[in-house]
Amino acid sequence: MSFLHRIDEELITSKSNLIGHKSIFNQCSKIIDLIHGQDDKYLSFFDELDIRSINIFYGETGTGKTSLSYALAKYALDEYGAESYEIKIENIIQTELGRTVENFHKAYEEIKTLCNSKEGIVLFLDEFDRFLINRQQSNEVSELKRVLISLMDFFQSISVEHKITILATTNHFESLDPAFKRRFSFHHEIECNMESKREYIDSLSKKIPSSLNYDFPINCIEKSHTIADLKRLVREDVIKIIVDEKDRL
Repeated sequence: MSFLHRIDEELITSKSNLIGHKSIFNQCSKIIDLIHGQDDKYLSFFDELDIRSINIFYGETGTGKTSLSYALAKYALDEYGAESYEIKIENIIQTELGRTVENFHKAYEEIKTLCNSKEGIVLFLDEFDRFLINRQQSNEVSELKRVLISLMDFFQSISVEHKITILATTNHFESLDPAFKRRFSFHHEIECNMESKREYIDSLSKKIPSSLNYDFPINCIEKSHTIADLKRLVREDVIKIIVDEKDRL
């Protein structure tokens, strides 16, 4: 059984519409250039300074973490031919004692085998907090502790020469074990600022059919905390317009 799922290129393209966060995208893409287009003479130096493309994006739901990840995956694909994969957590987690850790180790071997390709790979770890908790929590079971230690060992074993980019996302960065946080080379807090929201409105305005005669609510940007809030607001308005129009017919 394979514990990795290859992400289709069409899906990557369709989800890579980046709204805002261009500064973080540029920072991460430069590291992708260093790792996937590496010069062998810098390998040991990069490892010494922990210059690895191992990233975690954290922040509230609807701030754009997943879109940023897909945009970076598309960059790695377009520039270096690096294919993207995600771990099938639902197949790894087992109730039988010891099987979960064993499955993770099998997944690690799959990952490292794929990394032998000259292009390298991109690994998605979306909603990372689903299977990681703080070791200090008193209600944590020993199996999860072993999983955490196993994951930390895996991350520590990743070298520049593996040509792997890891894109992890979480809504609960504060709940992750501090020791594990240190395994990520780069931490990026993803916030939904005014620029991101304005950029989303501009993008959305080009997609709304002109026949709806839709005007965005006054102060909708200021009233919405995240892009998800903006989308929800517009969705409710558009549904009401369409339903009212059908009722009049």
